[in-house]
Amino acid sequence: MNARLARALLISLILLITPLSFARAQDDKGKTTVHVVQRGDTLFKIAQQYGTTVEAIAQANGLTDVTMLSIGQRLLIPNATTTDPGVPTTYLVQPSDSLRSIALRFGTSVADIAKRNFMLNPQQLYVGLQIALQEGSTGGVGIKTGWLHTITPTDTLYRISMQYGVTLPQLMKTNGLKSDAVLFPSQQLLIPGTDKSPPLADLPTPFTGFSLEPATVVQGKTIMLRLNTELPVTMTGSFMNSPLIVFTDKSRVYHIVMFGVESLAQPGIYPMTLNATDDQGHQYQVTRNVEVQDGGYPSEALTLAPELGDLIDPAITQPEADRLNRVIKNFTLQRYYNGPLGLPCSAAVTSQYGTRRSYNGGPYNFVHSGVDFAAAPNAPIYAAAAGVVVLAEPLTVRGNAVIIDHGWGVYTGYWHQVSLIVKVGDRVEAGQIIGYVGNTGRVTGYHLHWELFVHGVSVDPLQWVRQSFL
Repeated sequence: MNARLARALLISLILLITPLSFARAQDDKGKTTVHVVQRGDTLFKIAQQYGTTVEAIAQANGLTDVTMLSIGQRLLIPNATTTDPGVPTTYLVQPSDSLRSIALRFGTSVADIAKRNFMLNPQQLYVGLQIALQEGSTGGVGIKTGWLHTITPTDTLYRISMQYGVTLPQLMKTNGLKSDAVLFPSQQLLIPGTDKSPPLADLPTPFTGFSLEPATVVQGKTIMLRLNTELPVTMTGSFMNSPLIVFTDKSRVYHIVMFGVESLAQPGIYPMTLNATDDQGHQYQVTRNVEVQDGGYPSEALTLAPELGDLIDPAITQPEADRLNRVIKNFTLQRYYNGPLGLPCSAAVTSQYGTRRSYNGGPYNFVHSGVDFAAAPNAPIYAAAAGVVVLAEPLTVRGNAVIIDHGWGVYTGYWHQVSLIVKVGDRVEAGQIIGYVGNTGRVTGYHLHWELFVHGVSVDPLQWVRQSFL
């Protein structure tokens, strides 16, 4: 009896010990790391990232509700097959960015960004570059809003804390400073913000904001810059060897720059420079490298009948182009348009802007500078936006043509009309009939050719139908 009891106890002890030993063996094989919860995280997503299970994470952290996570929460990750913390993501570099500001915003390090993107030189950073990030790789929460303040000779910690409305202890803790810390000119301090503060940026004084719309610069597109300064300034700028026109509000701290990129601009990286001068004559400058991307426009080969040879004869086309350039180079400070443009015609588009064309077997060095609508004869043509008629006359290539000035250097052109029903000086409203579809000029059939010019550059008009430039 005692022998049977002893055998039963031995078997029970073996059964008890075996799972424990197995669990320890599993722990030895796996790794435990710490994950800092980021925006958009779920336990399932975190488990997938580390090669473990939702149940394992929940058990290790005593979670009763696996749907309740908070940003910044630290989770023990048991049996992780990788110890690379954070969340993989991609980011498009903006004009207000530096490697340091990006690292701070995403809770990673400059070294980690450089390593993941094979950057040998931080100067390789340019606007429009898409970089790979491991958000939260340093084990902390990214600082999304705030400022990077560059120390000046007159700065003190107290003055800086008062300037940005943060407490002195908070400022010192964020930057790891002691009460007897010495500040050096050009040293940068991180100023944490709130939900209402601007996104963390790295810009020189007095610039506080610098954004691009759209975020990428593409051949044939219109680009708008928005800039903010902490004090009133007069602003100038240049890009791709051309001056930039700056619109400034009455306070002189909010500035807009709008320009068009030539459809045949060489893709590449170009410096964009903005200069600011304050009322005391102090001058400031910010320069950013910006990538101009290929527009990916299609190409087509066309064969012209002998009687249409004037379409590509510079002796005919150049004087007419010069006539148009004299009209659209004028700048009207008043802005008439107020939002996205309307379509000028109710018809299908038969030829897109930017199409590269070859005529009669020649090189593809011609560009379709507008959008063609295959409208029925005498179909109405509508003003795309409010403005003033600045040209209404018959032209050799473009036929009966109308150009409307919408202000701020923006013009629309409407070619090949049956006849002219508006005249120079007429004020027109958005959607007003300004003509009818015809086949005048050098054409092969009835259609409307619609163009848009921004500061003298022909750009894609359909972009303005989808996007507002205000």
